[in-house]
Amino acid sequence: MAENDFSLKETCPKIGGGRSTPGGEMQTSSFDLVERMTFLYIRVVKARALPSNDSFIEVTIGSYKGRTKNNTNPNPEFHEVFAFNKDRLQGNVLDVAVKANQEVIIGKCKFEVAEIPTRVPPDSPLAPQWYRLEDINGNRFGGEVMLSVWMGTQADEVFPEAWHSDCVTVNGDNAVIARSKVYLSPRLWYLRVNIIEAQDLVPLQGNRTNPEILPGLERGYDLGQNEECLGKCEVKLSQVERRVMPDPVPAMWYNLERVVDSVVQGFAGRIHLRVSLDGGYHVLDESIQYSSDYRASAKILWTPAIGVLELGVISASGLMPMKSRDGRGTTDAYCVAKYGQKWVRTRTIPPLGRDVVEYMLDFGSNIWSIRRGRANFERLVTFFTAFLDAWVWFDSVCKWKSPLSKADSALPDELDEEFDGFPSGKSADLVKKRYDSDLLNLHETADDFACLLRHETP
Repeated sequence: MAENDFSLKETCPKIGGGRSTPGGEMQTSSFDLVERMTFLYIRVVKARALPSNDSFIEVTIGSYKGRTKNNTNPNPEFHEVFAFNKDRLQGNVLDVAVKANQEVIIGKCKFEVAEIPTRVPPDSPLAPQWYRLEDINGNRFGGEVMLSVWMGTQADEVFPEAWHSDCVTVNGDNAVIARSKVYLSPRLWYLRVNIIEAQDLVPLQGNRTNPEILPGLERGYDLGQNEECLGKCEVKLSQVERRVMPDPVPAMWYNLERVVDSVVQGFAGRIHLRVSLDGGYHVLDESIQYSSDYRASAKILWTPAIGVLELGVISASGLMPMKSRDGRGTTDAYCVAKYGQKWVRTRTIPPLGRDVVEYMLDFGSNIWSIRRGRANFERLVTFFTAFLDAWVWFDSVCKWKSPLSKADSALPDELDEEFDGFPSGKSADLVKKRYDSDLLNLHETADDFACLLRHETP
C-alpha cells in the first residue's frame, strides 16, 4: 500500500465574485472565499385554471427529474425550489409539466437552457412570472403556471432549501445531511393574539337564551361535545404587523362568517382582535452551555457588529480513506467551523471538581464504556468476596484442615477416658470419679461465663 503524501500542495481554486460594476469596482459576497458552483434553479410558485383538482408539477432536464407534492386544488400553490448542477446537465431544454399522475399530462412548457438568465448575489432575486401551458397536442387551453428560472451559485439564498438533482438516490431520513447547509440558530417570530370583544353575534338557534360564548384559535382549540361554531374569521400572516418594541399594535375589527361543511353561509358577527408577530425572542436549538448566539429575532435589536470574520474552506487532499466503494478507498469528509466564547477562551473557565466530574461520568448514561464496565466489575467482586471467604472457611472446617482436637495438650486421664471402650472396662469408682470431675469443670465454666456477662472478674 502506497504511503499517503501529506506535504503542502499548491491549489488554484476558482474563488471570488469575478463581477465588476460599470465603475470598475468588484462586487463581493459572503461566498467569495469558496470555489463557485453553478446551478440551474427552478422556483415553482403556483398554478391556476387547471382542469384537474389533484395535480403536481414535474421538472425534467435530460435524465434528471424533480416533482412537487400533490395539491388537491384547481389553483394550487407549491412554493418549491429545484436545483440542477450545471456541470451535470444532460440536455439543452428544461421541461416543466403539470400532471394529474405519472401518465396523464395536463399541460407543459419548455425553456431553452441557453436563454436562461444568470443571477449572482448581490443581484436582486428573479421575480416569478406566469407562463401559458400547452396540452400534449401543442394547443393552449388557458392553464398557467407561475415560476422563475435562472442560473445561480451556491451563494443563492434558496440553495439550502432547494431539492438537489444529485440527491435523488438518498432516502428521506438522510436527505437532510446529503447537502451542506447554513447552520443558523433559529430566531422565531411568535404570533400573539389578544381577543378583546365581540359584537352582533348571530346564534344558531333563536330560542336559546343566554348562551355561553367561548372564543378559540383554529390550531389550539377544538369544539367540545355540547359546543357549536357561531362563526370564523381568517387572518393572513402576511398581513400581520411585526412588533419589536413593547408597544402594542392597533386593534382591528374582523367580520365573522358562518361556515357549515366548508361552505360560507353569511355574516355571523364581528370580533375585535389585536394580532401581532413578536420578534424580541430567541429560541435555542442547542444546549445553553455551548450556545454563543442569544440575539433576538428582529435585527434592529441586535448589538452593532464591530467587525466581520471571514473563513473560507477551499479544498482538502490526502485524507485517510475511511471505507471502500467500488474497490477503492474513499471518505465522506466535511468541515464545521464554530466561533464563540464557549469554544475559543477555555482557559478562563475554572477546572471542575473531582466530585462534579465523577457525577457527570456516572449519572444517567446508557452508553457502554470500558471504564464504567471495569468499575461495575470491581463492585461485584467486592460484594461477593464476603460470601467467598465464608465458603472457604466452611469448606476448611468440613475437610478438617484446621483441627481443634488439642491432642498435644491432653492429660493422661483424658486420654484414658478417650480410649476407654463402651461399656467401660474400668472400675465403677473410677468411672464415677471421672464424671464427677467433668461435672465440676462444667459448673466452673458456667460460673466464669456468668461473671463475664456481669462484667466481673471470675
